[in-house]
Amino acid sequence: MSWKSRIQILDLGKDDRIESTCKSCGYTWYEFVSDYIDKAYPRQLYLDEFEASLHCHQWNCKGKIRIALSSEAETEGFQGGLA
Repeated sequence: MSWKSRIQILDLGKDDRIESTCKSCGYTWYEFVSDYIDKAYPRQLYLDEFEASLHCHQWNCKGKIRIALSSEAETEGFQGGLA
């Protein structure tokens, strides 16, 4: 069981973004959760079921995708070091 099998789309905020990456061609795009919360069927899916139902948007690919939750938090480089 991964973290995707514990979170439903309803658990996410409407302003959250989902990063989708094709496993075949590597094409990456972002989608807003609000696009799927307004629809009755997809909003009740867990993220692993949602991921299995999606396919690549690139022309003539239609490969399976991998999703990740993107964050607006600022990341910082490694600050410490060996003494």
